[in-house]
Amino acid sequence: MIDEPMTVVNAADRDARSRRRTWVTGGALLLLTALVGFVARFDLAQFHYWNDVFWAVGVLVLVIGFGRAGSITGRRPLATIVTVLQLVFASPLAAGYLSSLVPSDPGNPYAEEDAWIAVMFPYFAVVLVLTVAAVILIGIANALPRHWSWAPALVLAASAASSAALSLFSAGDGTLGIVTRMLYEVPGVGIALLGALAIVLGLRAKRTR
Repeated sequence: MIDEPMTVVNAADRDARSRRRTWVTGGALLLLTALVGFVARFDLAQFHYWNDVFWAVGVLVLVIGFGRAGSITGRRPLATIVTVLQLVFASPLAAGYLSSLVPSDPGNPYAEEDAWIAVMFPYFAVVLVLTVAAVILIGIANALPRHWSWAPALVLAASAASSAALSLFSAGDGTLGIVTRMLYEVPGVGIALLGALAIVLGLRAKRTR
C-alpha cells in the first residue's frame, strides 16, 4: 500500500517532464520556423529551405512527443496519422515530385498548363483537406490545458482569412501597402504565437495527481 502512492507520483512526474520536454522543444522549433520565414527573403532566400525543415521537425516532436503525455494528439491513431500525412503531402519534396510529372509540350503551349491543373489541383485539395482535418482532430484530442488545443485551428483560420483578403487587392502605397504587408505576415506571426504558446505551456507543466 505504501508503494502505490509513490508509483502514482512518479508517473505524474514523468508525464510532467514529458510535457515540458516536448512542448518546449517543439515550440522552440516553431519559433525558429517563423524566424527563418521572416529573414529568409531577398538575398537570404536560399535559407528558406530551413523553414520547412524546422516546421516538419517541430510538428513531429509535438505530435509524437517525448512520451505519450507530451503528444498534442494524445497519440490517438487517427489524429496522429492525419497530422503526419499532412506533413508528408504538404512538404516541398512531395510538391516538387508531382510538379516533375507535368509533361512539357513545346508544340502545344496550353498542354503544360492543362496538365499542371490536372495534377496539382487535386494535390492542393488533398493538402487542404488534410490540414483542416489535422487541426480539428488536434482540437478534439484536447491534450493541451484548457482550450489551447484549438490554437492551431484558430491560426489556420486567421491565415486563410488573410490569404482571402490578399486576393481581393494588390499591394499599393500608403495605408493600403501597410495593410497588405501586415496581412502577408499573418501566417508567420501565427506560427510564432504557436511556438511561444507551446514553450509557455511546457514551462508551466506541473505534476498532476
